Amino acid sequence: MKLTHLILASASVIALTVAPAAAQEKKHAIATFISGGPTGTWFPTATAISELVNKHYDGQPVSTIPGKGAIGNPLAVGSGKADFGLSYGPFLRAIYDGNNPVMPKEGMKNLRTIANVVANTVQISMAGDVPKDIFSQVKNGAKVRIGVGAKGSSNLFGIERIMEMHGTDFKGIEAAGGTVMEGAQEGLLDAYMNRQIDIYTNTVGLLASDLQQATAARDSYLFDMPDDIRDRMVKDWGYTKFDIPAGTYTGQDKPVRALNLPTTIFTSADMDDEIVYLMVKDMAENQDRLISAYSGFKTWKPEDMPDSHPIPTHPGAVKYYKERGWMK
Repeated sequence: MKLTHLILASASVIALTVAPAAAQEKKHAIATFISGGPTGTWFPTATAISELVNKHYDGQPVSTIPGKGAIGNPLAVGSGKADFGLSYGPFLRAIYDGNNPVMPKEGMKNLRTIANVVANTVQISMAGDVPKDIFSQVKNGAKVRIGVGAKGSSNLFGIERIMEMHGTDFKGIEAAGGTVMEGAQEGLLDAYMNRQIDIYTNTVGLLASDLQQATAARDSYLFDMPDDIRDRMVKDWGYTKFDIPAGTYTGQDKPVRALNLPTTIFTSADMDDEIVYLMVKDMAENQDRLISAYSGFKTWKPEDMPDSHPIPTHPGAVKYYKERGWMK
């Protein structure tokens, strides 16, 4: 009897040691997930999703890398320099279509949507001594010192459009004696804190660390965007209206009118179905892990992942959405 127990116990130990290895027999070539800068929300979001997918494979096939912005990221995936990416619906569609101000040449028809995730918000922090109507006064000679983001980023693109709708542009700001500072958000935040610029901008999730720092310094306040500007941004570029709730940032006692951009995960048509299927499945079934990476996922609903995709959806994602009844 004791010998039987010993044999059974040994068999159980062998099974336990073999089972995890069997679960990790899947292999996949290294795939890069191009995201955003370390101070924003895209990098931790992509990292969390990558970690969930990597549990199914031997090694860590999905590797998160810093991004090139909502315009640069699709260009990287479409040209084969990255495999997964994060962008915004309007820019992803423009690059897919081609022959437009975002993508002047032929579109990248190999791009495919995977899922919609948390929207990001156009946020403009202004030092306390900056007039609230400063943008509309540039044409009258007012000096603006503003940080606008990196080339190819959605933030630079959006701020440039907002300036144009105020009757000026970056060249006009500089002609009036102002400053338009481009570059990584970390450098722009330092410039704002050190008073080299007076307006800090970023298109990012609410309560991102850089916006918390900016709004807590220099008696800052958030720019309240006029309704006519918001209406034109919605009509011309597919943004959505959004009010930043009162109390979101230090000293913000009223809601602030702003704009949102829906964030979209995408890949190429060549990506295999299985890894895309596992990606959306893991996201839908592990919301707590996503919340730990970015608190904005608290209000995110997994069943909204397939809604209003700007370009064709990858078949691996379609398979999961149909299984859940989220797509016909």
